Amino acid sequence: MRLALASPMALSLASTVLAASNFTEAPIITNSQQGVLYEATLFSKQNTSIRGVVTAWAPSNAIGVKFHVDFWGFPPDVRGPYPYHIHLDRVPQDGNCYSAGGHLDPYDRGEQPACDPNQPQTCQLGDLSGKHSPVYVAPNAQFEAEYTDLFLSTTKGSDAYIGNRSIVVHAPDGTRLNCGNFVLLEEVE
Repeated sequence: MRLALASPMALSLASTVLAASNFTEAPIITNSQQGVLYEATLFSKQNTSIRGVVTAWAPSNAIGVKFHVDFWGFPPDVRGPYPYHIHLDRVPQDGNCYSAGGHLDPYDRGEQPACDPNQPQTCQLGDLSGKHSPVYVAPNAQFEAEYTDLFLSTTKGSDAYIGNRSIVVHAPDGTRLNCGNFVLLEEVE
């Protein structure tokens, strides 16, 4: 009897593990375009107080993308976590964050199981908060972080290119709260 119960459970676990491993791990990007600066500013929307700016550029060694993330205006009664991601599509001028499509995920990793920050090469490329920490804030505080993501790119044509994408900040329940499009601020030839 115990064996009969264990078998379906074992099969379920095995199929979950197999499904989770059916994707390609992200390669480290070693050729990000130098001399470009991208910025995504969250929309000024009436239905949310959350605002922010995400700046991105290639580090001097051209490996990955360096990010400076600055968010503020979070509701004082909810400390987080507030996930944030790079999404596949740009947001239209009306600021509808649901038009941004899904997360940047060219290797078909999917959202389950959750991203393991100790193995960022196995996460969705756009899952910045999964790889580098979601937003936790004290009441009336802002969130600021700076990090390098080794798996994203500033080079047009790369599957990991961020310049034509958007950033979306989510509520703890996944609701899309605010968003903005990356725009090229500077290009030095």
